[in-house]
Amino acid sequence: MAVFGETQKNGRRSNTAAQRTTFSDLFMTLSSGEIWTSGSNASSGQTRCQQAIYTLLARARYAREEIESLYGSLAGIAAQAHAMRDMDALELASEIMLGLPVSPGTKHLARHYQAVCTNRKGEFEAAREIADRLLEEELDPQLRSRVLQTKAATHLQVGDIDQSLLFFIEAASFARDCDATSLVESLRAVAVIKSFHGDHHQALADLECLLPIGCQISRYDPKAHSALLNSYAVELGETGQVEQALKVVSRVASFASLVPEISDTIPDLQSKLPTRKRSVVVIHRPAEALAAPQSNPRQDRKHATPLGCLIRKTQRRSRSYQALPASSVRFATTITARNPSREPTKPRAP
Repeated sequence: MAVFGETQKNGRRSNTAAQRTTFSDLFMTLSSGEIWTSGSNASSGQTRCQQAIYTLLARARYAREEIESLYGSLAGIAAQAHAMRDMDALELASEIMLGLPVSPGTKHLARHYQAVCTNRKGEFEAAREIADRLLEEELDPQLRSRVLQTKAATHLQVGDIDQSLLFFIEAASFARDCDATSLVESLRAVAVIKSFHGDHHQALADLECLLPIGCQISRYDPKAHSALLNSYAVELGETGQVEQALKVVSRVASFASLVPEISDTIPDLQSKLPTRKRSVVVIHRPAEALAAPQSNPRQDRKHATPLGCLIRKTQRRSRSYQALPASSVRFATTITARNPSREPTKPRAP
């Protein structure tokens, strides 16, 4: 009525303006699947009621585009909340997406997020029922792989490891050519299940094959990359490579809020480090050697200073010499006096 009144008030001017509009842009999807275009039924002699109908169709078209844009924006926020493990935001976004007037096929993604939130709440049977209903629909390979991954997680949570292994392998087969993140997460879960059965070497080899793909997705999905490196570090520790495992897990220690298992992996690996033992050599000495040595005069003489030894030797030699006779003394004196080498040199006569 408001549109009709506005059209009636404007009169012929409104009618002329409506004729100038591109009626070929106004369309409507019928229940039969046909596209009804207003341009095919438009003519110059349109009534005001017809103009009101065309205006409503144009507004509905713009509103529909806005709704689809809103749904796409909410889907992006939901994907980010899923990667950040923000379950409250994911549940809120998925509920709004389900309430929007879009096609039922478009709501498949929102229903998948509802299954993820239900699984995180611990309602595994309800989450599995949602996943089963979705798998009955025609889904694209990317969404089908993620739904299968959610269903496998519900089986793994209740301890049905063998059944979950089948669904993880099927999810990886669908994600091989379209979703690298789902491929890494599914094959990582397969390696973890092998580790549960005790095959740590094969699990380590499988995780090493996923490392190049994990580096590629680390830019836009750090959660999946961190979970991969954490599992790789665990298997390194199980195979005895503890120091290398600590180096690997330390690279993603800052993402412990996204992957809480990292907080448990680090102390477990540190407890496996070998303790370094210090060897101490003890030398036992006999009690006689520990007693204080007695002073020995002869040893004291040996350890005397060189000047003291020289003085004592001089004294001993002076005592052993006997006094020479006077004639010998004179003879020595005369010899000494007549020694020309000790006489002062005299200048030669000219």
